Amino acid sequence: MRSQAAPQRGLATAICYPLGTPIMDYSPYAPPQQQNPNAWGGGGGYLQQYVYKPLGWRTTATIVGIIGTVVFGFVQTGATLAFGDVLRNPSPQNLGVILVLGLLGLVTSGVSIATWVLFLVWTNLAAKNVRAFGQQGLEYTPGWCVGWWFIPIASLWKPFSAMREIWKASDPDSVGPNASKSWMSSVVPATMPVWWGVYILNGFVAMGVTLANLDFSGSKATVTPGPSSFLSHGMLGIAGVLLIVVMRQLAQRQEAAWQRLQSAPANPPGPPAYGQDGGYGGGGAYGADGGPGAAGSTNPYL
Repeated sequence: MRSQAAPQRGLATAICYPLGTPIMDYSPYAPPQQQNPNAWGGGGGYLQQYVYKPLGWRTTATIVGIIGTVVFGFVQTGATLAFGDVLRNPSPQNLGVILVLGLLGLVTSGVSIATWVLFLVWTNLAAKNVRAFGQQGLEYTPGWCVGWWFIPIASLWKPFSAMREIWKASDPDSVGPNASKSWMSSVVPATMPVWWGVYILNGFVAMGVTLANLDFSGSKATVTPGPSSFLSHGMLGIAGVLLIVVMRQLAQRQEAAWQRLQSAPANPPGPPAYGQDGGYGGGGAYGADGGPGAAGSTNPYL
């Protein structure tokens, strides 16, 4: 018995799809899929779904980390200045002091790194929450709200712009079907630009302090903290306090926005149904009071 030959594909199909005609998932007879209202951009764009999660404990943990970073920074600088001679001229008799100072430095660095991680996670979640509110026209994705911190030059203003957008999009008056304004018209408090200004200024001050404290007396250049180091720590403390205020207010703002969104009616009233007043077949319809065919109607065709 001769086997049946496989159907031949057209030349255009073979050129466009050398591995075979792709299988399409779309079916014209399938019912329409419900669009996710919490997708990126608030009902449009990407199909990723965002679910609101309170900033809650993440805010508290980050605030504790900010306070710890500032406090440990002051303690480490003070201890280094107090035992500067021991560090410059180490000896076996002072081994305990050196180990304690080294351990203090490790703890300070660990708290600082952990605080940065917590803050970036907090920022990412805050950006996801505004998408769970259904906000549209957002420029900064949750990933880039974090990523801009690591881009040279752009990190001077992009993270602040992302934080400002999150603040605006968290306005309770701009969420839900009964929103009274667009989130783009919201304003940011003066605390936010002041925080960012102090933070950026402290970065330049810290670089100047580091250069001023360079010690070239040995075989290698080392940085020995001096009294000027407290200036940088003081500015970092001011920026930390302002950031704590912003974080607490933003967490409360998002919680209020979510509560308003939850209290909004699930199904807003639509047009009148058939037979209801004002709808087709209701008052004013054919044969009804005031409609064509009713008593006293002047319609010449009835």
